[in-house]
Amino acid sequence: MSRRLTIILILILIAGMGALAYILQQKKRAWAASPYGSIPVDAGIVIEAVDMPGMFSSLASGNEIVKGMSEINELKSFTRAIRIIDSLSHRREFVNLTRNNPVLISLHLMGKKRLTPLFAFAAAPEIREKHIKDILSDIPGYIPGERQYEGSNIYELRNNKDDKNSCFLALNRGVMIISPSHILVEAAIRQGAQEKGIRDLPGFRKVSDAAGKHENKLYIIFNNMPELISLLGGVTGTDTLDDFAGLASSMETDIYIKKSGLILSGYIQASDSGQSLYKYRFKEPGSYNIYRFIPAGAAMFQIMTNNDPPSIKTPDEETRYITDILKSRVEGTMARVYLDIKGQETELNKLMLIDLEGSNATEDAFRDELDQFYERNGKDENDYIITYNPDAESEYIIYKLPVNDLGYQLGGDFAEYTGSGYATFYDDILVLSEEPGTLSKFIYDNILNRTLANDLSYREFESTMPSKAGYYFYCVPSKIIPLLEGVLNEEIVKGLTKNIEALRKLQAVGYQFVSSNDMIYNTLSLMYKPEPREEAKAMWESLLDTVALSKPLFFTNHYTGGKEIFIQDMNHKLYLINSAGRILWKRPSEEAIRGNAYMVDYYNNGKLQILFATKNYLHLIDRNGNYVERYPVQLRSPATNGLALFDYENNLNYRLFICGKDRKVYAYDKTGSTVKGWKQFRTTGTVNNDVEFFRVSGKDYLVLNDKDNMYILNRRGNVRVEMKEQVARSTESALRLTTGTRKSMVLASDEGEIITVNFNGEVNTFSVDDFSANPVFEYFDIDADGLGEYIFFDDNKVKAYDDDRSKMFSISLTSDDIIGPFGLVFAPNDKKIGFVDAAANQVYMVDEKGKNLKGFPLNGTTPYSVGKLDRGSSFNLITGGRDSFLYNYEITR
Repeated sequence: MSRRLTIILILILIAGMGALAYILQQKKRAWAASPYGSIPVDAGIVIEAVDMPGMFSSLASGNEIVKGMSEINELKSFTRAIRIIDSLSHRREFVNLTRNNPVLISLHLMGKKRLTPLFAFAAAPEIREKHIKDILSDIPGYIPGERQYEGSNIYELRNNKDDKNSCFLALNRGVMIISPSHILVEAAIRQGAQEKGIRDLPGFRKVSDAAGKHENKLYIIFNNMPELISLLGGVTGTDTLDDFAGLASSMETDIYIKKSGLILSGYIQASDSGQSLYKYRFKEPGSYNIYRFIPAGAAMFQIMTNNDPPSIKTPDEETRYITDILKSRVEGTMARVYLDIKGQETELNKLMLIDLEGSNATEDAFRDELDQFYERNGKDENDYIITYNPDAESEYIIYKLPVNDLGYQLGGDFAEYTGSGYATFYDDILVLSEEPGTLSKFIYDNILNRTLANDLSYREFESTMPSKAGYYFYCVPSKIIPLLEGVLNEEIVKGLTKNIEALRKLQAVGYQFVSSNDMIYNTLSLMYKPEPREEAKAMWESLLDTVALSKPLFFTNHYTGGKEIFIQDMNHKLYLINSAGRILWKRPSEEAIRGNAYMVDYYNNGKLQILFATKNYLHLIDRNGNYVERYPVQLRSPATNGLALFDYENNLNYRLFICGKDRKVYAYDKTGSTVKGWKQFRTTGTVNNDVEFFRVSGKDYLVLNDKDNMYILNRRGNVRVEMKEQVARSTESALRLTTGTRKSMVLASDEGEIITVNFNGEVNTFSVDDFSANPVFEYFDIDADGLGEYIFFDDNKVKAYDDDRSKMFSISLTSDDIIGPFGLVFAPNDKKIGFVDAAANQVYMVDEKGKNLKGFPLNGTTPYSVGKLDRGSSFNLITGGRDSFLYNYEITR
């Protein structure tokens, strides 16, 4: 399929759906046969509809697509006609005319630049001319008129302020005809007297007979479309328009309205062997699994299955053997892809994917032949081999080709879509492009599994399409505007660009066809959502098996000094991911991590491990995911809180604290043995918060809470400070050390009061506001003035209070499903607060005024960590999304 034919198919979408895609948005009812005999046979598009008042209401009242159309000069008369007839169709008298009979809407080109609709429906049997006169005489703002034409009365409704806003009506042979053009009404009257009509055009009856009996329908008569396409698409050129007319004879699609979009499905009849689609009537459908390799950010792709290999002779004898090696391995499924890479020329954003049999052996033979060719031509390997290293551990080869038409040699017109100056092999796919950087992006996205097969939006859309096809077209309309430049006229491209936000709501358009019943069965699907498509902001996205669960740990690779990410997913699987987003390994695990994971140096030799606890075990694994010595170590009692790790003297003599279901506080050393000399202190109630460690005035304090009590212990597990009174700590409250000269501990009670506890056991309580039970509390110096602030999450709000207890800010959120807050320190004078609105899938980072940093909120659902993956100045935020991807965002401050 040639590039020109591709453009034609895109233009079908523009012509057939750009004008009328969303005009049928009400519930539909079965109705009687429509008066096709009155539709002039030059119509390019005919829509069979019901509930015309509802239909025009959807067009005239704020429809974003029509709003954009009204700003294009060539379409202004069309949108003006919609609004005039909308004012008519809601009148009770007009509704009585139709009696829910079918309404046909045909589109015609009047003159050179006026797209004009004609409406025809069978009037109720009792309707007479006098009924029409009565209706027209009582419409405010319009002056009725009347004249005769070939024995029929033509009535005019003329706007008393603007002659352009006129409408013409006629009742002819029981058919009501309405149009903003009197010429078109006259043509319909003449057509009604003819023996043959639009149903007798080639292929029309056959596709009509195969249509649903009670569905709304869209018809396209290909031979009548070129001038319509020329207007709507701004396309000129006899060859392109002739190609369109020569596609097929007629097409019908039934129209199905869904909450989030529109599906059209029906048949195309190509009755002449000279028509472009004729051969596809007999092609067996194929699977288009090649889409699994297409990057998720693709703006457009087309897939051809069972493509006939071209019988093309390679003009250059020297390169013939290179081509022949590949020709024998081509499976027949091919895809041409357009990626939305910002700042790069349109032609360089294109890829060609060709399915091969036995890719590894094919690449070896290809490489050998390529080496010989370049050696004969005195070229060094560096002249034609590009090594792509997405990270330190992986390497991919991109080949500079001696010819630029390899795609055409392998796939004919369909593969001529992109130049083929460079090639790479991935899995069983040969990938071609004019730009090696585009091939690198393809490889990188596939390494991270950031492909359409793993994209939630695409998978939702894919469910509306058949699973097999002979041809499959997909696009994100807002992203293909660069492809339309030079094809559509400049004004239309500007109009689309100007209304890009509205266009983003049309999130995906897909079209397929496949041979069926000696015709071509085709499906067009549009996915529409009121919220514009979200643009990816992440530096990379790495696919986990399911949604992330734990807070990411920045882990240092002791061999390279680079940073890696350790995380656990909802299925308890563990992952280590490098700074490029590639999964280095994943390991099964039986239980969820409780609390934080830690990076430790178990052997005190500079080699690092990962320490964490689950409900029943302590775990220590090395960088390869293998357990260290005695681990895993079973806990003496199932854990009720998270693991706390302390290195009192910074000498790697770690102490691990965790509380058990038996209400004992356990201390372990790094080998997993209980610490000698530690008294297993027993609490009154169950401990859910982590054990905290503070050093104040040279003394060490281990602090923990159960529901009603605070315990302040020494290093041996004995009570160090007797409480003067007990405090009930909120289960969602942090326990922090205050700033200032006289240190104390600060927390929030389960009633939302702020409590400070001195290290002599004195308790002070005060309030800054009224809060519900068990609010989330954090104490953090967000304004970097040396004094901490009080931060609460309560009742869908984030509230911050200064050290003098005055309110700093209040932020309203969409839910109370909040993760955090996280105090974030970028520099001594640069501090922020972060949190996650999990229900809204939003990650926040705010300053001391409650204002989001640039670029926030971001997509994310899980706890996040901030650190530096590379040694530069930029910070990275790592979080998990509800789509099972792990996101790496670069923070702009």
